[in-house]
Amino acid sequence: MPAPSAAEILEKARANAVSASSAAFTGRIEQDGTEMVIDFKGTSDGSSADVTLHLQDQGKVRVISAADEVYLQGDAQFWKSQGLPAPPAADKFVKAPVAAEELTQQLSLNSFLDEAFNAVTPSQLSDTVGSETVGGVDAWVITDAKGQAEGALYVSKSKFEIVRFTGSSTSPGELDFSRWNEDLGIKAPPADQVAPLG
Repeated sequence: MPAPSAAEILEKARANAVSASSAAFTGRIEQDGTEMVIDFKGTSDGSSADVTLHLQDQGKVRVISAADEVYLQGDAQFWKSQGLPAPPAADKFVKAPVAAEELTQQLSLNSFLDEAFNAVTPSQLSDTVGSETVGGVDAWVITDAKGQAEGALYVSKSKFEIVRFTGSSTSPGELDFSRWNEDLGIKAPPADQVAPLG
């Protein structure tokens, strides 16, 4: 079938992404020279999420948002970066303080998508639409007018769902998306895995 225009692919992918109830993605992004490895699954509003972040200079943390509570599980480097001299046991979660609601918003699928789509406008796109298979998914590839090295969006041909997003030379990164609109089965950690903070 003939390829839709790059702008049309972007618009359909954006519409599907922002109306999705949930999704998962994994990969790495770099901001201000600091790399972050991320493994995300969660809902569009952040009400349930299970996110593991590995920050180059702050260690590793897993954040679970479920049933109106947020739980954190970090390594020693993460707790030290948060100013906690005596970290909880490495395998234990701690219940985050009330301010965690703000964190939940930051970790919502929508906030990540907003950031990704703000970086891509139709006027920036190359008119050339490519075609590639990503993880077994047949995808359209739309790129920055300056070329694929400056950013690309891989969108499934069958459903116009994002399967991969790659960043630019100034904001490098690559995220692979899956499980759009699925029940991700996110639950709070069992009580015996939760330790008091401090």
